[in-house]
Amino acid sequence: MEQSLIFKDDNHCAVQADSSPGIEHVGDLQSSSSSNNQQLTVNIITKLTPVYYLGRVATTEIRDLMASYMNLSIEQDVINSLNLLCENTISGPAGLGFLSFVGFSAFDDIHPSGLVRHPNILPVLAVVESSDCCYMFQPKAPYTLENIMHYSPEALCSDWHIRFFIYQIMSALAYLHDFGVHHGNLKPSTILMSDSLWPYLSISDISHVKQNRGFGGPEGSILNSCCAEEDCSSRSIFASFNLPSSLDWSSHFKRWWTGELSNYEYLLVLNKLAGRRWGDPAFHPVMPWVIDFTVRPDENSDIGWRDLTKSKWRLAKGDEQLDFTYSSSDVPYHVSDECLSELAVCSYKARRLSKTILRSAVRSVYEPNEYPSSMQRLYQWTPDECIPEFYSDPWIFVSLHSEMSNLALPSWVTSSEEFICLHRDALESDRVSQQLHHWIDITFGYKLAGEASVEAKNVMLPPSDPSRPKSIGRRQLFTKPHPKRLISTPHSAYHNKVESCARCQRKGSNSTTDVLLNDCNPPNMFSQVDYLEEFEQATLFMELQHHLNPIYSYSNTAACCCSSVKYLKRQFSDQEVLQPDSVLSVVPDFDFGSYLECFESDDSSSIGYQELLRWKQRSCSVIEHHANDIFSIGCILAEIYLHRPLFDASLLAAYKETGMLPGALHELPVHVRLLVESCIQRQWERRPCSKHLLESPYFPPSVRSAYMFLAPLQLLCTSGDRLKYVTKLASEGTLKAMGEFAAEVCAPYCLPFVSSSRLDVDTESCLRLLKEFLKCLSVQAAKKHILPIIQKILQVPEYSHLKVSLLQDSFVRELWKKLGKQTYIEKVHPLVIANLHNSPNKITASSASIVLIGSSEELGIPITVHQTVLPLIHSFGKGLCDDGIETLVRIGGLLGESFIVKQILPLLRNVIHFCIDSSKVTKPEPQQSWNSFALIDGLSALEGLVSVLPVKAVLRELLQDQVCLHIKILMLIHLDLDVIQVAATAFVDLCLRIGPDNTVIHVLPHLKELFAELAFFQDSSAVSLPTKGLKISERNKSETIKMESRIDLVLLLYPFLASLVGIEKLREYCSTWFLLEQSLQRLYNWKPSSKCSISGENLKTQRFQPGNDTSSEVVPTELFNGAGSSVSQSQIPKTGWMAASKHRFRLEHGTSSDNLSASTSGNQPWFWFPSPDSSWGVPDLLGRSSGLKDELPWKIEASVLYSARAHPGALRSLEVHDDECTIFTGGVGPGFKGSIQRWELANMNCTSGYYGHEEVVNSICILSITGKVASCDGTIHIWNGQTGKLIAAHTESSTSFPLQTASVEQANMLNQDALSGGILSNAFRGSLYTTMHYMASEDKLVAGMGNGSIRFIDISRDQKLHLWKSDSAEISFSSLVSTICSSGSDKPRNGSLVASSSWIAAGLSSGYCRLLDERSGKIIAVWRAHDGHITKLASPEDHLIASSSLDKTLRIWDLRRNLSVQSNIFRSHSDGIFDFSVWGQDLLSVSRNKIALTSLSRPTNEIGHQQLVLQNLYSTDRGVKYKNMSVLSAISVLPLSRLFVVGTEDGFLKICH
Repeated sequence: MEQSLIFKDDNHCAVQADSSPGIEHVGDLQSSSSSNNQQLTVNIITKLTPVYYLGRVATTEIRDLMASYMNLSIEQDVINSLNLLCENTISGPAGLGFLSFVGFSAFDDIHPSGLVRHPNILPVLAVVESSDCCYMFQPKAPYTLENIMHYSPEALCSDWHIRFFIYQIMSALAYLHDFGVHHGNLKPSTILMSDSLWPYLSISDISHVKQNRGFGGPEGSILNSCCAEEDCSSRSIFASFNLPSSLDWSSHFKRWWTGELSNYEYLLVLNKLAGRRWGDPAFHPVMPWVIDFTVRPDENSDIGWRDLTKSKWRLAKGDEQLDFTYSSSDVPYHVSDECLSELAVCSYKARRLSKTILRSAVRSVYEPNEYPSSMQRLYQWTPDECIPEFYSDPWIFVSLHSEMSNLALPSWVTSSEEFICLHRDALESDRVSQQLHHWIDITFGYKLAGEASVEAKNVMLPPSDPSRPKSIGRRQLFTKPHPKRLISTPHSAYHNKVESCARCQRKGSNSTTDVLLNDCNPPNMFSQVDYLEEFEQATLFMELQHHLNPIYSYSNTAACCCSSVKYLKRQFSDQEVLQPDSVLSVVPDFDFGSYLECFESDDSSSIGYQELLRWKQRSCSVIEHHANDIFSIGCILAEIYLHRPLFDASLLAAYKETGMLPGALHELPVHVRLLVESCIQRQWERRPCSKHLLESPYFPPSVRSAYMFLAPLQLLCTSGDRLKYVTKLASEGTLKAMGEFAAEVCAPYCLPFVSSSRLDVDTESCLRLLKEFLKCLSVQAAKKHILPIIQKILQVPEYSHLKVSLLQDSFVRELWKKLGKQTYIEKVHPLVIANLHNSPNKITASSASIVLIGSSEELGIPITVHQTVLPLIHSFGKGLCDDGIETLVRIGGLLGESFIVKQILPLLRNVIHFCIDSSKVTKPEPQQSWNSFALIDGLSALEGLVSVLPVKAVLRELLQDQVCLHIKILMLIHLDLDVIQVAATAFVDLCLRIGPDNTVIHVLPHLKELFAELAFFQDSSAVSLPTKGLKISERNKSETIKMESRIDLVLLLYPFLASLVGIEKLREYCSTWFLLEQSLQRLYNWKPSSKCSISGENLKTQRFQPGNDTSSEVVPTELFNGAGSSVSQSQIPKTGWMAASKHRFRLEHGTSSDNLSASTSGNQPWFWFPSPDSSWGVPDLLGRSSGLKDELPWKIEASVLYSARAHPGALRSLEVHDDECTIFTGGVGPGFKGSIQRWELANMNCTSGYYGHEEVVNSICILSITGKVASCDGTIHIWNGQTGKLIAAHTESSTSFPLQTASVEQANMLNQDALSGGILSNAFRGSLYTTMHYMASEDKLVAGMGNGSIRFIDISRDQKLHLWKSDSAEISFSSLVSTICSSGSDKPRNGSLVASSSWIAAGLSSGYCRLLDERSGKIIAVWRAHDGHITKLASPEDHLIASSSLDKTLRIWDLRRNLSVQSNIFRSHSDGIFDFSVWGQDLLSVSRNKIALTSLSRPTNEIGHQQLVLQNLYSTDRGVKYKNMSVLSAISVLPLSRLFVVGTEDGFLKICH
């Protein structure tokens, strides 16, 4: 079996098989003279976890073992036992033993030694005997806690997650202690973590196992080389990067500073501290390039030396490019990649790596000539730094690949050994030593952050998702400038035998070396004063770096790492399977109901300090080694919160001697501090035992419940069995019992089983699990966890039973109800439509069709048109299936004649006319092909609509005073025959629908030109009757006729019309009847006297479906903006679209289509919604059918569709419900009191209202999907939006806030710009609320006050929360809060002013804006945003704030930049901007009687001082346009309907588009 050596930073090596990348065998249990130690080690392993092999085995058996692990079948018996327990059936002790591990108190006395693995103990797959040692195989964990704390600390995203994490570690520790085993080596680097951040303790890290394990495995040449000399002192450090895990940085720094440690060795120490590791190309140790290889390095010359004050990236890219990148990026940065990328490492080592690795890391196509051929070329090619191998390994230049030449050396050396020595000489030279501290500052030090990083042009691109776990990253070791090295020492001085490295002595002196290494006094070249200054700086620098020497063990002996003593292995038989020490003789009773009760948890009651104190007083330990593990837990817990270690050597020594606790403890939260203090007691007897710690009040009930719920999901078994188990628990109400937050924590562990399910048998479990989580999760959590799963399933093109189940009406309604209409339309609805494309599975397409039809009535006409009808029509010609066309027809039939006539028919006419016009122009084949397919789809949809419309409507819309669309298409002689046949079929159906009389009146007069053209048609393909194959007789009446030539159109139409209207009537309208009948007789043997006729049913052809093979994707840009597909004509099927769907629809909706109402007058629902053909062109119409955020810039028409009087006085505020069917308006009511009206847009009726306000309402908020509404007139009223009944009211006590009086200047400022109608009339009273903002993610209401303060109100609990008061100096009229907004989403972002998206912005009447941290109330920034009263704030994105003001400007603020210097002003309004509304990247603002549309699609640094394009609103009455003269006071966008509503000063509510 091929193996590769992997180095771990715990003083042992792990050998990993290439064939199984997830498995490593850790260390080896080597031979020793003490067989007792070996026996004890094996006993520990077998007691703690099941071991599946022990003995000498073959390679195939190892592969089988790995396969069983990869197939997740090792612990199948445990999950099977648990599934049986869920049915109250006991099948052995495995399941019961597992439940005892995770806290089921009924089985606390069960200790199934070696039978079942604890869920937080890393599995031991096997202990395998070799010829000289025993290997222990374990899975490889992707992360350690050390990785998480250094590179992605936000992954532990909350205090609850930290408690949950510590609880798991304590559970594993309690398990070890129960068996009398102490860990003895607990620290962040020995706590392993999975991709889901589930922690594990490894048996290989337990102190006793570690002390009785040596080193084994292959050693490469790289381990034996350091400057090509065997006796170099650096070899011990370089070999396997084997620095002690408790690395003492201070001592190494002192030795380096005084010249006792080489630059090379010190840099390796820093690499070790930064987490870099050998064997990982993505995080390889890094060294600086010190020369450019153009000339031989010479310290007396400046030529050829690299500038170490600048990064290699900066030297390669240049300052001009980095400045441009920094200034032009949304997130300012200079460096986009690591200082040493995986690509660079693999390119450096290309000659020594396998081709498989090179293809994976460098380029998928292996091209040996593309790799740099020489060291000089390599240096010039890369912007990355160097690797240690170029200073130590002469073999790195030698290629293992015959087609790749060796890496060429500079001309000034003769061998790779000589190059290594000279290159290392350069690294250790005085020139480099005097500059190396600058490079350390850039790579590991203070120039990685803050202003220093900006000055050094070293700002890193922040990660896109800081909460995502990472095992690599830039760790900043130092926050202050690194001291310069005091003394430089030549390379040769570091060899144990200086004479053995003659080449290295050329620059050195033995006498100098002796002084440096043996005499601590400074050399003569330094004055005593200079030395003292340097010494003081170095000493102060060391004192600031306590975090580099962390200590986690109270006992010195516990820090012992490992012993290299070898011992004799025990002689085991081949494949001996380790058996557990004991098996339960009597299986106890099990009650599933009692088990379910364990999941009930209530975290509502906070942890009391006195309760924690009482718990602390009861703490005690009985075994010192176990107490030392608890000390380690306390240190780790403190470090997670502090982001730095609690103890170093000096602090621990002081604590042991005096009992003085570290000052950092005071920075911890009170409850955490109490727990840490208890864990780190000096007297080990007073520390709590592990089980007592698990019972601490620090761990809320939800932590214990979540752990019991999730632990079985970590078993190594199939996902189907785990899905079955978790679905059973969820169905029994465990998620609801645990609470909303705990259910959200469990979701990422459970829901992946749904997305990865491939078996139909799992469909029911998947659906049940999704429904349970939908019930228990909050709206935001459902959007975060459930929505991506559903999207992923619906996006899979293949059929799955689960997809069909998700498309069932019942589940869609549950999803709709939970997420809200807007989220459903944006995220799910487009995917439902996508399942009607590209010949999908028939069952899937039918399910998707039913969902679209069923949702259309509830969505309302505007949303149905824009979000369903338009996307379906947009799919014409691009693979829309039969069900897609039928969906369009059924929606029309469901919504009625008026909807078809006003909405669908105009769209179809536009598309068909566009295709007709396009077909007359010569275009490439792909465009013509698309044009044909679009016509076929359009005609098929039109045919279906004709079948459901009343005859009068068909005549009025398609035939009266116009040429029939079908005839226009039939007249096009260059169209494909398939299109002509579909048009003929639809034409026949139309004639049958309107009857013979109407056919004579409206159709026959327009056929003269067509029949004349056919009568004289000449076609070489029109051969004699026997070859045509279209014989018409009684025998083949029912057979489908397929056109083979245009002349066949005569056969399709003439006999049918003769049968329908009579031969004489047809001849009357057809002047060429004689020629046509001659052709029919000659070619098809048809005679007028023949009793045989062609019925309409014979002419039905199935609509053509394009296949998967597309020849091109070029389509007319005028129609679909370049998006589309095309299929070769050969793929057009030979059959027609039968009328079965039409007949089935008629049966469902009545025996006759004439039952549909023919009246389009009167106030039908959505009567005011306009017909699309009145103002929308085809390109604009179809270009807007994509997702909400991806649509084209909005082209507003500024036309008033409907206007209604909402209030007797001014309309002050608007709030639109997410369903866009309901609007709440607030304004001046009777008696000048505040009133709120509820409007249903479908009929524009006021259905209810709320009239409990005494003053004018200044804000309205719809509170999520609960049906509650909040309104504010100085007092906040919360009421039922349906009934108008008051639920709660909130006000502030006036005694807490003194009455403020405004100065004359302030009053004049207000009166000059304020609107009429009493706005801010009570703002002088500081205790009144002046504005509101609803934070849906937390169900909190944020209210601004007249004194500048901000109050939080918990809606769900109906109680006021904290109050953020402004400074006393700001309590004046000018500082009232006029508007509030918060971040646009809940996803954390990096690189902004705040660490996450939890910020709140408050606009003040003085023109200032405050940015506050939502969690703490801390003011992040204050800046002068406007010169007048701020009227509105909104957050289009997390890093953007839009603001408007009475100073007539609209401004955009980028929170990632300096807020005080941004130039981002939109002007042109001649009056103050009263309000604006955000839709995607567009802002629609109002000022007096004008509106303006602003686009944010460009970066804010390109906006500058932009002029807005102002528009007046117009109303149309009987074709005459009237300009709106009313002053506009409020505006809100209906994004799904592509409409907007405005309120006016005279009390009108107007719907516009």
